[in-house]
Amino acid sequence: MRFKLLRRILACLMLTCAVALPMSANASGGGGGAPEPLVFTTNAGKNQYLQFGIILEPAVPEAQHLIAGYKPKIQHEILLMLADKDVNKLRTLQGKKELAEEIVEIVNHIIHEDEKTGVKEVLFTKFLIQ
Repeated sequence: MRFKLLRRILACLMLTCAVALPMSANASGGGGGAPEPLVFTTNAGKNQYLQFGIILEPAVPEAQHLIAGYKPKIQHEILLMLADKDVNKLRTLQGKKELAEEIVEIVNHIIHEDEKTGVKEVLFTKFLIQ
């Protein structure tokens, strides 16, 4: 009985530490970490959907503020652009690369920058077609 109780207490402590440590690093000013990915979910044909996450990698640190300021418009324009995409092409490596390039162009147009002063690359954090 004591062993089960001790195991439960230790499990709860481990979960609490695992959740609390990353938050405390950011709260104290250390850690910083990568920006939160933008996640998109949209219909892809009649019975499929597309979900992917991206991180917009800025060419210069100042561009990150522009990206954050235009985030709703960026999300809107990417979702509109996805309406014309062929899901079968997005399943290929070439399709994903073309999508990333198109997102760079869209975002840089929105924030009035280019690849040297705005977004230089799109990094996929997940990509699912189901």
